[in-house]
Amino acid sequence: MAWPAFKALITTLIFSFSYSLLASTEYPLTVTDGLGNRVTFTQAPLKISSKTLFTDEVLLDLIEPHYLTSLTNLADNPNYSPFIDKLPQGIPLTALNIETIIANQPDVVFAANWSDAGKLAILKKAGITVYILQSPTTLPEIEAEIRQIGQIINRNDAAETVITTMQQRLITDVIIPDKQLTALDYNPWGTSSGDNSSWNSMLERAQLTNVISGYANDQYGQVPVSKELMVALNPDVLFIPGWVYGDKNAAEKFKQEVLSDPALKSVNAIQSGRVYEIPQVLRGVYSQYIADSIIFVNHSVYKN
Repeated sequence: MAWPAFKALITTLIFSFSYSLLASTEYPLTVTDGLGNRVTFTQAPLKISSKTLFTDEVLLDLIEPHYLTSLTNLADNPNYSPFIDKLPQGIPLTALNIETIIANQPDVVFAANWSDAGKLAILKKAGITVYILQSPTTLPEIEAEIRQIGQIINRNDAAETVITTMQQRLITDVIIPDKQLTALDYNPWGTSSGDNSSWNSMLERAQLTNVISGYANDQYGQVPVSKELMVALNPDVLFIPGWVYGDKNAAEKFKQEVLSDPALKSVNAIQSGRVYEIPQVLRGVYSQYIADSIIFVNHSVYKN
């Protein structure tokens, strides 16, 4: 069977399977959040406060805007928000402001595992339901979290649509090379993303081998990378930031430093001109929009 026809068949099977098992959420519903807390919902939340970009991105594809009492204060920042072109008007964009949240009395607040624990405790004491997410790092984890949110708000069909759309794009749009190249991301503070990172998952799905995989990484998935180590790893492709916080010229300056550094001139990526800047909005995403990142990385390397 030809590859285009095979991809179409896989896509059809994905959609058929996805829609065959769906049902409405039954309440009361008790779920376990990302920190292991048991959270009970007596009915579908009608007023929802999103305090993570992940839930901003997911919720806007699951429910109508009038259900949202607030989104994060980064929702309109083009360096962080992949949905800025479809951001509804009128939704307050706020940080984790406990006074505002308590005044709005949402049925649920979606927060992150790195959110201020003290503020979340105050919200809980005020009788507000808080669901805390662990940041997913793999596609199965992303899909599971989307399904969990869909179940909580009784939007199971919509959640499955988001997932299958993402899966379809990765089947139809990712180029499968004859030979996979090796890749490394590198930043001005001298680290790269290892196994415990969404970037590692992006590279795998983009048909690239992460040369730093297998090295010890910190809790954020970061691995220190010296110039000597980069030369030893000798990646075929190098990804660097397209934007650096606090200095609009820092990314371009860093790029020129990397390209002109005598210590790095033997690296395959630099010799072959395969050094690519990746926009921050794609570099940091870990929702269904990770498909955009994967396709961007894949096409940057293999399209031409």
